[in-house]
Amino acid sequence: MEIIEHISNLPMLGNDTIHIWGARVPELEDRLAEMQTLLCAEEAAKAERFHRPADRAASIVARGALRVLLSGYTGIPAAEIKFHYLETGKPYVPDCDVAFNISHSGEWVVLAIGRNRNVGVDVEKIRWDMDVMEIASRYFTPEEALLIESSEDIHALFFHHWSRKEAYVKAIGSGLFRELSSFSVPNEDGEKDGWYFQRLEAGSKYAAAVVSDRPINILPCYDFAALSWNSCRG
Repeated sequence: MEIIEHISNLPMLGNDTIHIWGARVPELEDRLAEMQTLLCAEEAAKAERFHRPADRAASIVARGALRVLLSGYTGIPAAEIKFHYLETGKPYVPDCDVAFNISHSGEWVVLAIGRNRNVGVDVEKIRWDMDVMEIASRYFTPEEALLIESSEDIHALFFHHWSRKEAYVKAIGSGLFRELSSFSVPNEDGEKDGWYFQRLEAGSKYAAAVVSDRPINILPCYDFAALSWNSCRG
């Protein structure tokens, strides 16, 4: 991942670009209190409902990092950003051309930021102890399930494929699990039915993907933990 030291140095976000930000939650533990001050009451309450400290920290990082980054891209102070929500729960900022999506799994939070487009992102921690074929039979098409079953590493391929399906569902703005078996996604990067699929490099223990309704010509990845954001507080 590339390093940007300060929020004021964000690179230009063009219409042909999606910026990917990765935040490893343990690296941000000493900044959790600072990030929590940026959250609205509902976001803070949601984080507090998690019983496991790791889940609580991931929730704070996800929403705090989103506010920090949107502040940098829009100029709105982080704590003053007002989110509206689709019926599926997907957040957006009214009257703003900056699109965004968040996902977190294990130790990682991943954020995708674009402009004048729909975007969905998903990250999944690969679990080799899971019966993935039972899940694939329920949520994948028969062709997708056969592809995974014939793989040398069915767990890795399952989670990489799952991340594509989740990112696609999030990009189109739907949150219904039952829809996953009604469509297939490409196993390789590229376009299908007007949607563009791109795998994200996430190491050997994670699978990640981003999907958008416009071509993804530039896809830089940045390290949120290295970012200083003191000027975004307003």
